[in-house]
Amino acid sequence: MADQSHPTVLSEALTFDDVLLVPGYSEVLPSQVEVGTRLTRKIDLRIPMVSAAMDTVTEAETAICMARHGGLGVIHKNLPPEEQAAEVRRVKRTESGMITDPVTIAPEQTLSQALELMRRHRISGLPVVRFGRPVGILTSRDIRFETNLAQSVGDVMTRTPITVEKGITLERAKQVLHKHRIEKLLVVNHTGELLGLITVKDILSAESHPHAMKDDRGRLRVGAAIGTGPDAMARAQVLVDQGVDVLVVDTAHGHSKGVIDAVREVRDAFPEISLIAGNIATGAAALALIEAGVDAVKVGIGP
Repeated sequence: MADQSHPTVLSEALTFDDVLLVPGYSEVLPSQVEVGTRLTRKIDLRIPMVSAAMDTVTEAETAICMARHGGLGVIHKNLPPEEQAAEVRRVKRTESGMITDPVTIAPEQTLSQALELMRRHRISGLPVVRFGRPVGILTSRDIRFETNLAQSVGDVMTRTPITVEKGITLERAKQVLHKHRIEKLLVVNHTGELLGLITVKDILSAESHPHAMKDDRGRLRVGAAIGTGPDAMARAQVLVDQGVDVLVVDTAHGHSKGVIDAVREVRDAFPEISLIAGNIATGAAALALIEAGVDAVKVGIGP
């Protein structure tokens, strides 16, 4: 006789492939739909999506993808402050109208040092600078077949790099890049000092992602989480130094003295930064955080 306490027939269960949403009649075209919203008083979103500040969800790669498609990624805090700041820096440097703080190298430095800089910053070229002025450019093409990594950058670099003055439009920059068959343009001021770098990759990415979330310098937007512990303010400082757009005081229970005190401290130290805190589940919690200085709150506490 079968054991009735262990039935052999399971109840019906469904997975994603078992469900289909049947489209209905509509008079609305996709081009007529606007799904943008406001994250804070200073930051709008093109799509109403923010990725979770979890170590299994958001680091630079996810944040870059989110920003390119009009949302925002929040880098998690489960790593040392310097590493979290490096993730923010990676997002900020992924694409921009002009890289205003390009990594540079001196002509006296070695190819070995140049390769280390390229590897660390995940870039393919370095402006070669002496006394603030570009004297050449070193790209992966220049060193592809070099075996003597002890020789100086000045021996291998491309001399007399193509430069343009600040204020050039991306369309004009694209024409210059095409004319000279190069991938990087050095931007200088009227005295010839290096101000920035424009790359083909950035221009093409901007054209491929017209709805990307960018700051006023043309860089992708990104958020980062902090906690309420002893290192919270030091962590916030290194993140702000790398250009983070949003700080999120991220805890399991946002309606607490520790969170409220942290919000006040961050707001006093960084009055211009967009600030979010949570998680909360009540109106009283929202009011308390608003009074403390947040621009937005995270609502919802899991089971």
